[in-house]
This record gives sequence, structure tokens and C-alpha cells, in this order.
Amino acid sequence: MNNNNEIKVWDIVVRLFHWGTVLLCVLNLFILEEGERNHRYVGYTLAGLLVIRIVWGFAGSHYAKFSQWFPTPGRVIGYLQATLKGEHPYYAGHNPVGSLMIILLLTCLVGTAVTGILTNYEEFFGEDVMEGIHELFAKALEIAIFIHVIAVIVIDRLTHGDLIRAMLTGKKRLPDNCDIADKQ
Repeated sequence: MNNNNEIKVWDIVVRLFHWGTVLLCVLNLFILEEGERNHRYVGYTLAGLLVIRIVWGFAGSHYAKFSQWFPTPGRVIGYLQATLKGEHPYYAGHNPVGSLMIILLLTCLVGTAVTGILTNYEEFFGEDVMEGIHELFAKALEIAIFIHVIAVIVIDRLTHGDLIRAMLTGKKRLPDNCDIADKQ
């Protein structure tokens, strides 16, 4: 891997969203007491970060835009076919299968945030209805996070994708003689 051949991938908004979300999820899923004031405040903060990220998905930099990495059936099938042929395409941003995981994570995050907020309005939904749905989204989020972390570690090792470093620095070191499938 040529250390001099780098490409800027993740802007500061994407990285702050990512690491802020990591911190807030760790707090709410594993440390803070469910339903307590601090748990709610962390949830509101996460909801605010989600709004920023969603807006940034339409107005942000190239690799931050949803349209750049959205996992259409054609993109996913093409990626899987190439991978099965041993032609593992190199993506600077999210590959199409990784994009499916991002959609799942965002869906779980939004679902958890919205249902968490709606637990304040039990009179409209019935007692504990939103809390039950909130817990389902939170459990699904935990599972998705676990799969995401394992997948990033495995894919990084197999493809030398520089994924973890890129989420810290914003830049990926490109392998020598690499064709970038999602180049700007």
C-alpha cells in the first residue's frame, strides 16, 4: 500500500456523526439507566445528530451523500457478482453491501430515537406500547452494531480497505494499482 497515495473520503461532519453516535450509543445501550433523565438527554442529542446527518446526506460532500452510496439492487448485484468472480471492486466510500448495513444502522437509530421520544406520549398509544417498540429497535441496533464492528474488522483485514483509519483521519490510503469503483 502506497502511503503517499491517499484520497479524502470522510469529511468532518461524517466522522463527528460516526464517533458521536458511537459514544452516545455506548452510553444509552450499556451505561445509563433506561428511561432516566440522562438516558433521555443522550437520546435527544442522538436524535439531533441524526437530523444533521440526514440533511448532510443530501447537502454534504461527495462520499457523504446518500445518492453516492445508496445500495440499489443493480449496485448490490453487480458488486456481489464481481466479488464472487474474485474481482473484489475497491470502493473509497461504502461498497454496496456495506451500504446496506448503513441503511440498517440508520433505520435502527431513527426508530430508536423516534420511539424513545414517543414514550413521553403514552396517552396516545397505550401504556408501554412505544416502550416495547423502542426496546425492539434498541435490541436490533445492538445486533446491527455488533455485526457492523465485526464486518469492518474482517473486511479491513481481507481487503486492506483502510476503513478504521479513514473514519479517524478522513483519508484512505489506496492500494497500489487500484481502480476505484466509486471515484468522484
